[in-house]
Amino acid sequence: MSIDLRKKAEEKLIDLSKKATITLSKKGLNGVTARVGLALDISASMTNLYKRGTVQAVTEQTLALGMNFDDNQAADVFLFGVKDYTVGEIQKENFYEFVNREIYSKYELEGGTRYSGVIRRIVEYYFPGAFTTKKSGFLGLKSERIVDTSKYQHQEPVYIIFITDGNCQDYAETKDIITLASRLGVFFQFVGVGDEQFTFLKELDDMEGRFIDNANFFQVRDMGTLSDGELYDSLLAEFPAWLKEARSKSIIK
Repeated sequence: MSIDLRKKAEEKLIDLSKKATITLSKKGLNGVTARVGLALDISASMTNLYKRGTVQAVTEQTLALGMNFDDNQAADVFLFGVKDYTVGEIQKENFYEFVNREIYSKYELEGGTRYSGVIRRIVEYYFPGAFTTKKSGFLGLKSERIVDTSKYQHQEPVYIIFITDGNCQDYAETKDIITLASRLGVFFQFVGVGDEQFTFLKELDDMEGRFIDNANFFQVRDMGTLSDGELYDSLLAEFPAWLKEARSKSIIK
C-alpha cells in the first residue's frame, strides 16, 4: 500500500466532508443527526463503474455525508443484484480501497437487478420487527403485511443513498415495500447512473398511496462530470422537506 496514495485519499475525504458541510448549511441541515446508509447495485452491467473507481468515489462521497450526519461518523453499506447483502460500515478507518477490498473481491456481480429485497433488508436493519403479518378472512387464511410503527416514532431519521444503473425486475414488490416503509423514518434517495431511461424510478418518485413521500430520484449520465458540490445539492434536494413532514407526522423525533 502506498502511504502517499492513502494520505492523498485521506486529504480528499476531509475536503469532501467540508463540501458536504457547505451543502448541509445551504439546506438548513446543520445539526441534523441521521443514520446514513448506501445501497450499491452489483449487477453485471455495473462492471465498468467498479473497475473505473466510480463506485469507490461514491462510497467516499457518502461517507463524507456520514461524517457530518451520523452519530458515529460512518455509513452502512448494502448490496443488491438478484440477491441482497449487508456488507458493514464504511468509516474513516477503513474507507481506503473499501470497494475493491470489501465488495469487488468478495461478491460476484449478478445477472439481474431486484430492489425490493435490499429495501426490505435496509428497513429491517434499522427498524427490526416493524414489518409484521396480520391474519384476516375466514379462519385467518388471508395474510396481510403491515407496519408496526409503535416502537419507532421517536428515533433518528435514516437517510439511504441508492445507486443503480438500471431498472429492476420486481416492480410490484418494490412499490409495496416502499409504500409500507413510508410510515417509518427512512428516506430513499435513488440515483440512476448512465443512459438508462429509469422509467420505474421516475414513477416511484411520484407514486401515490404512500403515508409520506419517502423517495426522490435523479439521474447522472456520467458521475465524472458532476462536481462534489453539485452531487451533494442533488442528493439533499428533497431530504429537508421530508424531515419537516416526517416530524409533523411524528414519524421521527
